[in-house]
Amino acid sequence: MPPWPRHKYARARAICLSLVYIVFAIHIVHWKLAGKSLAPLELNEVMYTLELGIITAGFLFMCFLALGTLVFGRFFCSWACHLMVLQDLCSWLLSKLGLRRKPIRSRVLLLVPPLTAFYMFIWPQLVRAWQNRAFPTFHWATDAEGWASLVTNNFWRNLPSPPMIALTFLVCGFLIVYLLGTRTFCAYVCPYGAIFALTDRFSPTRIRVSDQCRQCGTCTQACTCGIRVHEEVHQHGMIVNPACLKDLDCVGSCPQHALRVTFAPPALFKSFRSGRFGSLPYDFTLGEELLLAVVFLLGLVTFRGLYSRIPFLLALGIGGILAVLTVVTLQLFYRPEITLATLTLKHNRRLTAAGRAFGVFAVLLAAFVGHCAFVRYHEFLGLWQTRTIQAAATAAEANALAPVAYAHLRAADRWGLIGNPNVERSIVALSSRLLNLGDAERYAQRLLLRYPDDCGVQLQLGQCLLRENRAAEAEPHFRAVVAQSGGNSIEARTLLLEAHQALASMLLQRGDFAGAAAELRTVLKLDPQQPAVQAQLGGVLAELGQTDEAIEMLTEATRRDPTRAGAHYNLGAILGHLGRFREAIPCYERALALTPDDVDVLNNLGFALCRTGDLDRAQQRLQRALALNPNSAAAHFNLADVLTARQQPDLALPHYQAAAHLDPRYAVPGGAIQSRQFPTTP
Repeated sequence: MPPWPRHKYARARAICLSLVYIVFAIHIVHWKLAGKSLAPLELNEVMYTLELGIITAGFLFMCFLALGTLVFGRFFCSWACHLMVLQDLCSWLLSKLGLRRKPIRSRVLLLVPPLTAFYMFIWPQLVRAWQNRAFPTFHWATDAEGWASLVTNNFWRNLPSPPMIALTFLVCGFLIVYLLGTRTFCAYVCPYGAIFALTDRFSPTRIRVSDQCRQCGTCTQACTCGIRVHEEVHQHGMIVNPACLKDLDCVGSCPQHALRVTFAPPALFKSFRSGRFGSLPYDFTLGEELLLAVVFLLGLVTFRGLYSRIPFLLALGIGGILAVLTVVTLQLFYRPEITLATLTLKHNRRLTAAGRAFGVFAVLLAAFVGHCAFVRYHEFLGLWQTRTIQAAATAAEANALAPVAYAHLRAADRWGLIGNPNVERSIVALSSRLLNLGDAERYAQRLLLRYPDDCGVQLQLGQCLLRENRAAEAEPHFRAVVAQSGGNSIEARTLLLEAHQALASMLLQRGDFAGAAAELRTVLKLDPQQPAVQAQLGGVLAELGQTDEAIEMLTEATRRDPTRAGAHYNLGAILGHLGRFREAIPCYERALALTPDDVDVLNNLGFALCRTGDLDRAQQRLQRALALNPNSAAAHFNLADVLTARQQPDLALPHYQAAAHLDPRYAVPGGAIQSRQFPTTP
């Protein structure tokens, strides 16, 4: 049976590509209606799998495509890639206008896709090996673990905002085709295409030629991938160039029906002996290629992540366009004839009207890119230093770096054309750290105007107001976090726990111990593995007189974390108050080992030792307490009792007098003896 005519292949491919966007729409609608759906099939989620070990839907999709390419070649690229829809649409529109774009030929830009793929997928693993970090174990995960494998309620977790998606489609689907030529995004930008191109070399599915071929060149004319089809099939009997996207235009256009898709030995690396490398002239000199490389890299680092909005793929496209426009601008000074896309910029050594307009545009574009580079420089340094502060080994190191990071972030915010939410959030955090609470409040309020459901900012603003003793204003922000943080992710649970703890601290400031206990109980219900919260709740329960539960809570806290001096001290104070001095002594001693200069611990330990008859050790501890704080009335009184018990009234009398002078309660017989403070903070 003869193959379909070319127009039928094109029609079938147009239908397939259109279905891609219909499937996208169905996927998003299902997520909106159901609240959760299959995780987005983003190929860049392969990086998360390789870094975290979480098997993602994007990773599985990439494996499926790689295996499919290994068997059938690069059919996905031309029959199911969403960006191919836009590229072909742009090419079709240009052809309707009578403008068929020949792709530019560049040595440097050909290297972008494989180097980008290396940077995304291989380089992080080499760094991991160099640092002797263990490779992750592949596993399945849910939203509660931070990054769901298959089904998620955070569908947009790894996708840019809708405006950035539209801009990516415009730049990578239309603008790059108009300026650089048909299929140039596939050839000069797409990192996934580089992987598929490598896999295609081992595929047994090839476009082969029969003896009916007359070398008319019609197939080459029909090819939109820039392949010299008639030369390759003449030399190798099949198309060996991995840039072939299997759109079948060449097959459908052959007047002799000499081309067909069939199984054949893999092409492997035969393309290095075909016309792809070197037989056709490149459009740029070696010097111009070097300039292309420099400008491409500068454009990439400038625009990637700019304003925390520009995605990597879009930055790659912008970098390629800027590189070509820069070289074309310089060519205006020394080439007699210059054409850019459909515009003649210079003819017979004279600039055309379009050339002069392009020169003005180039100056304005250079100013815009320079401004973006300035903003991105401060953004990058400020955000990088903020992360360094969070991971700093010592508080002194973090405090020294905080003002520098703050200055960079403020510069980025001041000169930026639009707000950067990550910069603003970091300014809020650093302002709080530097006690610039006014700035922290102002930036937090500004963020909440745009992102009212941002629980992290709500929490930070509440904590800032609480530090300014504005508890009444802080409370609604904590309550908002509690009301909104209903997600199962680790981040949502962490914010919820911090909000409940902040509410507990606020209620303690008011003296509402019952309310604080309720908030702390909620924290432990959400996460029972928190000794700090158990210790704090134990202190609150002691203040409420619920001694049995307080003892149970403090005992559990010290079991989970033996380094909590406050928990040991509170437990000893409660036991001592109940007259269980022999049980209290080990608690005080453990607290003293952790805080050897704590006067309250020394005093209470001395008091407990006195009550158990260990007068020598009691006297040592109380004398140590007075050496640290001669104005401790309780230590004076307790030492006087010890000396009295040792039949040394003359030595005891000055301490009784000192205690009565420092605190009138000790002038009354049977006055306060043991300092009963229950710290309610860890």
